[in-house]
Amino acid sequence: MERVLSALVIHDIKNALALLEIDLEQLNHHADIPPEGRHAYHRCIELKNRLVSFLTLYKHEQSGLQPVAVEVSLAEFVEDLVGNSSSAMMSESHHGHPITVRAATERMSPEGGFAQFDENLLELALESAINNAVRYAHHTVEVWFEQSGDKVVFRVADDGVGVGLVDERMQRKTADTSASTGLGLALCKAVADAHGSGAVSLENVQGGGTLFSMTLCNAS
Repeated sequence: MERVLSALVIHDIKNALALLEIDLEQLNHHADIPPEGRHAYHRCIELKNRLVSFLTLYKHEQSGLQPVAVEVSLAEFVEDLVGNSSSAMMSESHHGHPITVRAATERMSPEGGFAQFDENLLELALESAINNAVRYAHHTVEVWFEQSGDKVVFRVADDGVGVGLVDERMQRKTADTSASTGLGLALCKAVADAHGSGAVSLENVQGGGTLFSMTLCNAS
């Protein structure tokens, strides 16, 4: 009974956040909205996405995710992912200037192939990865894919300071992000596992920045 009640409460909170997001979105269209209003809108989206991620992980732990795999154009998927990303639309660095989130088409496999996976689950996982990258980027976040045989690797790279190297001046502003980052990685791992075989990694990039990788095997 407690588990059912908890699930009902969480879903109720998610629905309430969705309604609040609609109200704040309407206010966000006004040209004279104060900065605090825009930040409230962005924080609402962030909280809603975090709750959806938690619910997805909860479902994975209780009964396992059941992906509905369809054949997807990888290039179109990445471009649509970036184009529709709420993290990209509200992106602003901790230094106060906008972050550019782009589909790095020049890094994508030239054949621009297809793969079979659950678009909704992959979009949820990679949106979480983009959100985490935006938190630590200085100027740019890039998203692309690489395909080789039956393996597809989705990449999200930022130009921040790298894993475990957060500047002391940013620590107060990012103090609440460690739990979110852990949640995002756990979600990505769950989605990769749900597709049968895969892996998730986070590593520093030479010259600065962080590279997130999500690998799906037998995805073609």
